[in-house]
Amino acid sequence: MAVKMTGHQIEVVLSTLDGWKQAGGSIVREYKFSDFIAAAMFVTAVNLEAEKMNHHPDLQHSFAAVKIELTTHDVGGVSELDLRLAKKLDSRARPLLEKA
Repeated sequence: MAVKMTGHQIEVVLSTLDGWKQAGGSIVREYKFSDFIAAAMFVTAVNLEAEKMNHHPDLQHSFAAVKIELTTHDVGGVSELDLRLAKKLDSRARPLLEKA
């Protein structure tokens, strides 16, 4: 079962991730891609990773940008699940961002 992390624990892990910020009971990042197709490909990758983990983010897709918000509703805040998914999403985004 997931356990809610403290603000300090979250900040320590976020210091190892690029672009993620703590926002209340969530962590948030906005990715900017070169075009709509790259952003849409990333959204598909997000969906695949989320399904594998059974841990689904809130996301907004607008033209070449995708904003991801992660929280673990069951614990009322950020858990290790969110941080693991954030790392996976960064890995999925990297090749698409390098083309930008």
